[in-house]
Amino acid sequence: MEKFELKADIRSNSEKLSSIRAEKQVPWIVYGHHQEPISLKVDASDLLRTFRKAWESHIITLEVGKKKINVLIHDFQRAPVTWEFTHIDFYAITAWEKVHTKIHLEFVWESEAKKLWAIIEEHTKEIEVKCQSEDLVDSFKVDLSLLKDFGDTLKVSDLKIDTTKFDILTNLDELVVHATKPAVQVIEEDIAPTEEVAATEEAPTSETK
Repeated sequence: MEKFELKADIRSNSEKLSSIRAEKQVPWIVYGHHQEPISLKVDASDLLRTFRKAWESHIITLEVGKKKINVLIHDFQRAPVTWEFTHIDFYAITAWEKVHTKIHLEFVWESEAKKLWAIIEEHTKEIEVKCQSEDLVDSFKVDLSLLKDFGDTLKVSDLKIDTTKFDILTNLDELVVHATKPAVQVIEEDIAPTEEVAATEEAPTSETK
């Protein structure tokens, strides 16, 4: 599993959040069961590069001065228009403690149903789990080749997730992917009038004298 490092600086209580963001930095907090909350700030570009790869299922080693803290992204806020980070929370983890996180799904192989022109609808993108930090993985794979025909589905319970390592918190009956039959579009064709109707339309009208 890929490892990530991120450098951060301590931020004082006197620093205004607006000033930090104006300097292209993001305010954040690190906390945990065995970690007192620490207020930090990080370069916005560095954070974005790390977030794009790490997401919520990779351990990030924070470098705060000479101290290093292993963390997971726990929560974040982004601006609605620019989509820039405005705040982020990191959860400090320890080797003996199970972590609560989300692991993304990777859809692999090709569905036989798709060859029948089925529409493959992805309903779930990630699975919520608890596990030891050393058991974290980049993703869980979803084998689309198991979808053979229209109407076939895969639920969370159908995924081959090692339950000896992962406590699955997502509902096991939650739908992950579904092979649906495409809607049939009925094209209305012009129907030629019957001979009787045509004859009626062509017959001259008689006038009463």
